[in-house]
Amino acid sequence: MLPKETVIAMELNFVVLTDAAPADEPLLGYAAALAAAVGATLHLVHVVSMPPIATLEYGLPLLDKTYVPAVREGLRLAAARLPVPTTVDVLESDWSGALTQVLAAHQPALVLAGLTATNGPLDEQLSNRALSLPHQTGYPLLLVPERLPAAAQRPPRHLVLAVEDQPFQLTPPARALAPLLDGLACPITPVTVLPLHHPLAAGEAGLLAARTCGLAAALTSAQLRRVVGVRPATGIGEAADALEADLVALLDQGHGWVHKVFSGSVIADVLRFSQVPVLLLPVVTE
Repeated sequence: MLPKETVIAMELNFVVLTDAAPADEPLLGYAAALAAAVGATLHLVHVVSMPPIATLEYGLPLLDKTYVPAVREGLRLAAARLPVPTTVDVLESDWSGALTQVLAAHQPALVLAGLTATNGPLDEQLSNRALSLPHQTGYPLLLVPERLPAAAQRPPRHLVLAVEDQPFQLTPPARALAPLLDGLACPITPVTVLPLHHPLAAGEAGLLAARTCGLAAALTSAQLRRVVGVRPATGIGEAADALEADLVALLDQGHGWVHKVFSGSVIADVLRFSQVPVLLLPVVTE
C-alpha cells in the first residue's frame, strides 16, 4: 500500500485525428490551446487506409509512394510549431484497427477531430469518418469546425449540455473527463428542448441525470434551461447563442450512421450547422 502522502502523476493525453496538416490548422490550434490549459500531451494521428494513386501504367494503378512520407513530414513540421509536447503517428492500417491501436497506446482523456461542413447524413459520414468513434469505443470525441476562427481557438468558457427528458449514464471514458472540465472551471448549462404543450415538470428527469452523471462538479448544482416549440437542433443552437456558449455537448446514443442516413438525428443536424466545437459524449446502452 502506498503512503498517503504519495502522489501519482497521471499523464494526460489527447489524440488528434488529422487529415492533412494545412487543412487541420483550426483543429491543431484548438487542441494545442486546450492541451496547454490542462498540461496535456498531443498525439497527432493520421490513418492511411489506402495511399492515393499516383498514375496509371499499362492500365494498372500505381500507388503514390511519396504520400506517407510527405504527410509524416507535414505533421512533424506542424507539431514543431505547437506550444505543447506533441508526437506524430502515421499509421498504414484499416480505420478500425488503427483506432484500436492508438487508443490502447495512448489511453487518451479526449479524442479530437476536424468537423467538415456537409450537405447531408451520407456526405457527413463519408467526410467525417471519426463520427462513429464514440459509440464504437466509448471514448468522448471533440469535433472542431474546419472554419473555426483563430480567436475561438481557446479553452471553452461556457459549455451547453443537451439532454432529453430521460435518464442516461455516461461511459467510463466520458466520465473520466471530469478532472479536465473541473480544471478548466467551465460553467455548464443543461439544455432540453420541449414540445409546445408539455407538463410543468418536463425536463426534470434529464436534469437529474445531468447532475448525477459525473461529467463535472459544476453540474451538481446546475439549473436547466428549457427551449420550447422548436426542432431539437434549433433549440440547442438558440440556447447556445443566448448563453454565448462556445462548446456544445451532445449525448451519443450509439445508433450508428445507418440510422442517421435513414432516420436523421439531432447530432447530425447540430453538426451540420454548428459554428462552435461539439463534444460527443457516449452513453451506456443496453
